[in-house]
Amino acid sequence: MKFIAFGKYSNSAFAGFIANPDQDRKAAVLNMMSKAGGKLEDFHLTRGQYDFVAIGEADDFETMGAVKMVALSSGAFSELEALEITDFNKIAKKASSIVNSYKAPDA
Repeated sequence: MKFIAFGKYSNSAFAGFIANPDQDRKAAVLNMMSKAGGKLEDFHLTRGQYDFVAIGEADDFETMGAVKMVALSSGAFSELEALEITDFNKIAKKASSIVNSYKAPDA
């Protein structure tokens, strides 16, 4: 599965960046993803509501759940979300095949 993850660093993480501004955070994420059996394709620090965006691949959503659990338990993040990239046409075809199977409650 392909994924997009985005999140916010914690205040303690920002203190760590200030204390060691030459850290390669992409390398740290790449290492963690590799150990989990995933692949990091891209990683960007961002301006705006979220501090970073990561794009990559994993065998399943449980792998991403494990990565999220490890990352959040480190205290480096105040928020971390992972979204699965999907095929909209496959979803629409499935919806088309079941559209007549559901009846809304009578008002």
